[in-house]
Amino acid sequence: MWKKIENYYWTLRYLKKSQIFYLAKNRLKRGKRAVTAAAAPETAELPLWMEELDACPDYLKRFCVPEILEGQVRLLYEVGTPGGKNWENSGKSHLWNFNLHYLEFLIPLAAAYGQNADVRYYECYREYCRNWIRENREGSGDGWHPYTISLRLTNLWICMDRFSDQLENDREFLQELRDSMYAQYRHLRKSLELHLLGNHYFENLKGVVLGSLYFQEPEVYEQYKRKLREEIQEQILPDGVHYERSMMYHKIILEDLTRVARAVRNSDPSFCRELLPVLKKMADAAWSLENGLGRTPLFNDAGDNVAKPLSDALLQGLKSEFGICPGAEGHRAFPDAGYYCLGNGHIKIILDAGKMAPDHMPGHGHCDGLSFELGLEGRPFLVNAGTGQYQGELRPYFRSTAAHNTVLIDGKEQSVCWGEHRVGKRITAVSGAYGDRWVGGSLTTCFGKRQVRQIGLKDRLVVIKDRIRGRGAGYFHLAPEYVYTIDGQCVQARDQAGKEVCRFQAMPEDTIRIHTEGRLCVYAPEFGKTERIQVLEILWDSDGEEHELRLQFL
Repeated sequence: MWKKIENYYWTLRYLKKSQIFYLAKNRLKRGKRAVTAAAAPETAELPLWMEELDACPDYLKRFCVPEILEGQVRLLYEVGTPGGKNWENSGKSHLWNFNLHYLEFLIPLAAAYGQNADVRYYECYREYCRNWIRENREGSGDGWHPYTISLRLTNLWICMDRFSDQLENDREFLQELRDSMYAQYRHLRKSLELHLLGNHYFENLKGVVLGSLYFQEPEVYEQYKRKLREEIQEQILPDGVHYERSMMYHKIILEDLTRVARAVRNSDPSFCRELLPVLKKMADAAWSLENGLGRTPLFNDAGDNVAKPLSDALLQGLKSEFGICPGAEGHRAFPDAGYYCLGNGHIKIILDAGKMAPDHMPGHGHCDGLSFELGLEGRPFLVNAGTGQYQGELRPYFRSTAAHNTVLIDGKEQSVCWGEHRVGKRITAVSGAYGDRWVGGSLTTCFGKRQVRQIGLKDRLVVIKDRIRGRGAGYFHLAPEYVYTIDGQCVQARDQAGKEVCRFQAMPEDTIRIHTEGRLCVYAPEFGKTERIQVLEILWDSDGEEHELRLQFL
């Protein structure tokens, strides 16, 4: 009981006063249903279809069009049937149900229609839309959550752009769809997620800005453009990284701003020009951190099958639409976000030496302070455990210190992560630095334990130096393509063919453990997908002296 009270205290003390106000206001409004009927005004064209993003093969392979045509939807490795009251499927996870209401699975139908103009894809799209409208008239449930509305409206506009020739000859359905979308848009304006802020509020503002363009409400557009501009200034850090420090959400926000820039290019060219430097800075950051790793870096809540692929979709779209390309060499340091890179063409290291999240918005934060990921020849080698799910028994593990390539001191977590998206006491005094051949940082855990780490790279030798006081447990999560073998104080990493790839040389007094089963060996590179990996654990006792681990790549 007292522990829960303490967690609430530390969680609430970091919130903005406005968040507490809107939390209380939302409590009073709980149970109030949305108004689901409205008559849409005249609409304008909203050209949001982007071939490079929406028809990208790596993106489309997440979905199965033949299943969609048969009434089955595959999302996050779960398959289910949309329908019924509020589209609630009790046999599926809440995250799956939430994602279902985005109607993102309609984009593959639009992409397929663009390839061969088969009217079946349009008819299927129309039936799903009508089914959603019919079964969600009650105005409650996940379908009327402001976040699902924000994403659903955008996805519907994307599809409408591609299906424009069919919609022009299907006026009755088009009006039905417009009326429903107008009701959703009006409800969104009244239910912005001001209690959460962060990426949710950003999505809300994007949805309203696009809606005000579509429904031709210039006063609303100007008002919400100002709000969106304010959020861009706060949420996009000076180094170009989104302030929640999840590269998955960074890429989602990058796509959002790309869509907005495309939508306003003709109607508000000055705002479009204002967005281009932001897009460039965000693209540079995403490319610098992801290039050489082979996938989305798994710091904080992140996975590969939510945001669009970076190289094959987002960067292609930016280049095609606006001529934006990230710098070929990339950047090494992102001091505002706390990410530092080290590499030589064969080995790529990313160290997290920053705050876990904005103080008022830590819901996607993990205990990954001073953790790192290492890519070898453009593929993951040492990995953080990922995220995998927002609900379920693995959620606490994915956010824990041991799920990351960092040090657990005296068996205590770096920060108190509780619930699905809450953080109580957390790391403080976080700092990072870098040199020609090293990256490093320091922090103080929520229990007052100081941790210092430096990682050096010379040719194919990586040296990790840690300073702590107490019992240290260092974790090294090996990508699934590799296995550990042990010989005294030397641990080898071997590939699937049995070839030795790397030697880990521990100190003489260290205790070495290799984990091959249990929760510690769960790895989630994508949401809804888990794999088994091996984890090296090195334990030592220290009074503040330097501890060293050497990784010699062969």
